[in-house]
Amino acid sequence: MNLSSSSLASDIIRGRWLIDRPQAWLPFAMNILSGNGIDKIEAVSLPDRCEVRLESDGYGSDGAPSKVEKKVAIVPLHGVMTKYETCQSYGTSYLAKKIRNYAAKEEVVAIVLDIDSGGGAANSVPILCEAINEVKAAGKPVIAHCDFCASAALWVASQCDLVYLDNAMSEIGSIGAVCTLQLPPEIDPSTGVKTVQIYAKESPDKNKSYRKAVEGDYSLLQDELSPLVRQFQDAVKKGRPGLDTSVEGVMTGAMFPCDRAISIGLADARKTLTETIEAAFALAEV
Repeated sequence: MNLSSSSLASDIIRGRWLIDRPQAWLPFAMNILSGNGIDKIEAVSLPDRCEVRLESDGYGSDGAPSKVEKKVAIVPLHGVMTKYETCQSYGTSYLAKKIRNYAAKEEVVAIVLDIDSGGGAANSVPILCEAINEVKAAGKPVIAHCDFCASAALWVASQCDLVYLDNAMSEIGSIGAVCTLQLPPEIDPSTGVKTVQIYAKESPDKNKSYRKAVEGDYSLLQDELSPLVRQFQDAVKKGRPGLDTSVEGVMTGAMFPCDRAISIGLADARKTLTETIEAAFALAEV
C-alpha cells in the first residue's frame, strides 16, 4: 500500500475536516484501510499535475516595453486538501513552497490561486495561509479565482487580496467543521463497523440534508471542534471585512451561488481565469 494513501485514509476516518459532503470519501477510505481496490489507484506525476502557468505582460506601467517580462503565476488548488501529497493529489505544503518560489522571482508580479475544491483536512490550511500572507506582505498581490470553493478552500481564499468566482454556477461557502468517528465493532454488531460524523455546534447548516439522517448525542466531540470553527470564522471575517455575517447560514456552513455570494461579500466579482490574470496585472500596477 502506498504510505501516502494510507495516511489519507486514516485522516479521513480520524481527522478533523473542513470539507463539503465528507461522507462521499468514507468508502474510499475504508477500501484503502482494508486493502481492497488498491490496484485501481494510480500515482500521478508531480510536474504533470501542478504546472504553474506564467502569463506575460512585457510592458511597464508607463506603457513602454519592460526590461523584465512581467508574469502572473497560476497555482492550482484542486480537489481534496491535505497537508502532504497523496497518490492522487498535491499537499498544501508543496503548493505553499511553489507559491513562495514563484513569488521570489523578480518577473512574477502576482499570484493567482485557481481554486476548485470542497475543502479538506484542517491541518492543510495554516501552511498555505502563511505563504499567502508572506507574499502579500512582500507587496505582491494574491487573487483567488474560484469555481467550487467550500470550507477549508474558502478559508484559504479569504486570505487573498481578492476573490473572484468563475461563472454563474460557481459556489462558495460551507464555513464549519466535521470529524469522523469509527466506533468499535461491538457497538454495531450487525455491520461490524459503525462510522459516524460529528459536526461543530457552530455549523448547523453544514451538510444539513445528510445530517438529518444521523442521530445521537456527540456533545463532547462537538465541543472539541468549537475552537477550530471559531478560528476558521475569525480568519474569514478578518480576511473578508466586508462580509455580511448577519446573513443566515453564512457563518454556519451554508453554501451560496455566485451572485448571492458576491452580494453578501464572500466574493468580489465574477471573472474568468483570463480576466483574473488581467486583474492581477492591474493590481500589481504593471
